[in-house]
Amino acid sequence: MTEKTSNRVVFRKQLSDGNYGSEVAEVLLEVDNFDDTALSDIDKASEEAIAAALARARQLVHAELRKSPSSNVRRALEPPISEERWRRAEEAAEYELAAGKRDNAREDVDDDDDLPL
Repeated sequence: MTEKTSNRVVFRKQLSDGNYGSEVAEVLLEVDNFDDTALSDIDKASEEAIAAALARARQLVHAELRKSPSSNVRRALEPPISEERWRRAEEAAEYELAAGKRDNAREDVDDDDDLPL
């Protein structure tokens, strides 16, 4: 006998606004499954449906919080900077520093001519 089971997916996010307050968004979605198995034996299709519902709930919550008037709330939703991106930024800074030192060390540059009288 095929039985209808319902699973609930809830995603809630609370972010500080930086002024002793916070903003909260929450989504509750119900996923209907037609299954002969017990809830503890959720089959692969049910698992995928629940995962898809959870991903959708997350998208809805983040979309709502991105509309916040608080820049702190919007900034908290930005993904963290990856280690690779930090490494590239550090390398770029080192190249800029080396170029600046090289330009400062050149003897053929006379910066006094550029100064106003």
